[in-house]
Order: sequence, then structure tokens, then C-alpha cells
Amino acid sequence: MKTLIKKLLRKNFYLWKFAFSIKSIIYHYGGGLEVYNHGCARIKRSVVGKNNTLTIGQDSIIHNLDVFIRGNSIRIEIGNGVIIGKGCSIRCEGDNIKVIVGNNTTMTRDVHICAQENESCIVIGEDCMFSNNIIIRTSDSHPIYDISGIRINLPQNVRIGNHVWIAPESTILKGVIISDNAIVGSKSLVTKDVESSCLSAGIPAHVIKRNINWTRGELF
Repeated sequence: MKTLIKKLLRKNFYLWKFAFSIKSIIYHYGGGLEVYNHGCARIKRSVVGKNNTLTIGQDSIIHNLDVFIRGNSIRIEIGNGVIIGKGCSIRCEGDNIKVIVGNNTTMTRDVHICAQENESCIVIGEDCMFSNNIIIRTSDSHPIYDISGIRINLPQNVRIGNHVWIAPESTILKGVIISDNAIVGSKSLVTKDVESSCLSAGIPAHVIKRNINWTRGELF
């Protein structure tokens, strides 16, 4: 929790908290979502559905998260010590969807998690570092059919391991698994799995360097 990003986010958050003198603000647009908030969160939610839950872990700080739900039995779990900056969103469309963000993961700003279609799942591990303007999706949002009428672009889950760094303006598409300790370079389009301890970048992303490691330490 000693990086500059975390310090700035915490500083701004406590100024906001002092101004409003409450632990959290949840803006309600429709019912159907039970919120279990054990951290400090400012959330705008738009929900159509039932039996949906949002859990926020201890010591987590959430700035203006936009939660959009259209479906039933959706589970969103944000772990302990998570920091989510301004402009981020979680969008779930379909039934029995699951979105999990692991402990101590940070998102600077404008990170958009889109879990769409029934049974879809996005799992993000612990101690991941997301920069800004990042998109993660399980679906193309619109169907594509072959000439016989069979759909060919079915949804696929996304899994991101522990201690993964996603650089700015990257997009992670359906079916991708990013293994532990990996890095995704800036402006990358990730369409295939990224192996552990690899740096992957490009459009589409490919492995640039293997056997790497990274830390949250500042260079300046």
C-alpha cells in the first residue's frame, strides 16, 4: 500500500469521506441487488433482475464504480484491500454471471469489466495492477452465424492470475487466460493466453520476453 497511486487514491478518498461524513454512498436505480459493503465505496448502480449480490471486502476503497446489471443470480465479489479509481465499471448482462476481483488488486481509472451472456465468468487474481482505459470482455455483444445458421461466436470466460500488470489502453477479449506474474504491454489486444512470467504486447498481443518479474516500486 506504499505506491504513489495508492497514496493519492487514499488521500483523495479521505477528503471525500470527510466532506460527506459517511462510510459509503450507493446510488440506487432499481432493486434486485444486495450490497455487502465492508470497505469504503461510492457506487452508482442500475439493476434489472433479482437475487444479485455485490460484496466489497475490508479496507477496499471504491471511487464512483458504475455497476450495471441486467439479469438474475449474478455475483460480484471485490476482495480486501482493493482500490478502484474513478470511471471504472462492471457490466453484467445475463443470468448466473460471476465477477471476482482478488485481494489487493488496484485499478487506476476507466477500467471496464464486461461479463455478458449466461454463465459467464471473469476472475481477476490477487495483487494485480491495472492502469487506465482497459476493457475486459466475455462476449462480442452481437451474434455471428455461419451460412447454415449456427452461431460461431459463443461467449468464453476470462481468467487473470495473481500479480498481473495490465498497462494502459489494453483490451482483453473472451476466452483469454493470463497466468501469474505476467505483463500486458500498452495498447495491446489480447486474444490468446499469456503464459506465466511473460511480457506480451501488440495487436494482436504476442510474447516479447519470457522469464520476467515486476514490482510496484516507483522508478522516480
